[in-house]
Amino acid sequence: MDNNRIEKVTLLNAPLERVWAAISDSAQFGTWFGAEFDGPFVEGRSTTGRIVPTSVDAEVAAAQEPHRGAPLALQVVAVEPMTRFVFQWKGSLESDVATTVTFRLDPVGAGVRLSITESGFEGLPEQLRAATRDGNAAGWEAQLGLVASYLEHA
Repeated sequence: MDNNRIEKVTLLNAPLERVWAAISDSAQFGTWFGAEFDGPFVEGRSTTGRIVPTSVDAEVAAAQEPHRGAPLALQVVAVEPMTRFVFQWKGSLESDVATTVTFRLDPVGAGVRLSITESGFEGLPEQLRAATRDGNAAGWEAQLGLVASYLEHA
């Protein structure tokens, strides 16, 4: 197992254009992810926001409620339409070290394979590294379900 990297993959039953919009449009991203952003995702720019409960899943929303209002800051690294969206963010709220999150889209038949990779955990302080990586791995697993639900019901 690579302790510096998380990779989660799912097959989404939605057209490429809808999946791309769900991950690259800050408003749509926030709806399923559970965040409210102050502006659009633009390559080379930072975007700030805050955690708000997702509107896609009541159980996940309840789990997010204690974190409502917690700040988020993303530095958008790459926007390659219909293919790849990359940002950096704090891998842990307890550290200023940024990790890199990459969304990659690959058309498969009538659907899209979505791969989410987060890397850079080796830069975190050693006492935070394993717990942050494990927590984020569980979080991205949950997010795969949220984006699928969003695409199914939006």
